[in-house]
Amino acid sequence: MKLEREKKRVLRKQIPTPTSITCGAENNASLGCQFYELEGGEMATFFTARKVHEGHVGIMHGGLSGSVLDELMGRSTLSYCDENQEDWIPRYMTAEMTVKYKKPIRTGQTIYGFGRVERKEGRCCFTSSELVNEDMEIVAMATGVFVEVKTPKAELPEYVERGKNRQKISENDPKVL
Repeated sequence: MKLEREKKRVLRKQIPTPTSITCGAENNASLGCQFYELEGGEMATFFTARKVHEGHVGIMHGGLSGSVLDELMGRSTLSYCDENQEDWIPRYMTAEMTVKYKKPIRTGQTIYGFGRVERKEGRCCFTSSELVNEDMEIVAMATGVFVEVKTPKAELPEYVERGKNRQKISENDPKVL
């Protein structure tokens, strides 16, 4: 099954979580994802799985691809569901997530990910995301429900500081995804 979508312009680049398995620069096993906000409220990333990410020889562990799907959906709530983007802190956490695996992800293969908020009802954001190969074939997809929670900003000031601003887009970042 192929994902039918038009490429969208990159608007902003979100700050990575330093020790994250998906995007942490301080984590040697990180996938090294960068997360981009696109026109129309969609999130995007791309990565290439390495040997350290294997679940079986030559195949990325499904839990890691699930983590990327979750991250895409969660990060999409930051720009979609937050009316106050000044302090830009996560207010929504995963309450429920369903993943469907369609094809194995081979190590060394470039994978693209896209996520979005489908709708918001009360304290809940309903989300979806997918991972695709370079031929735009869906390799994994997810739906999720993210619920608004009280964040630890009073107890952990660095929680807010880390997320105050988005990163600047560099000339090495993609212009469209």
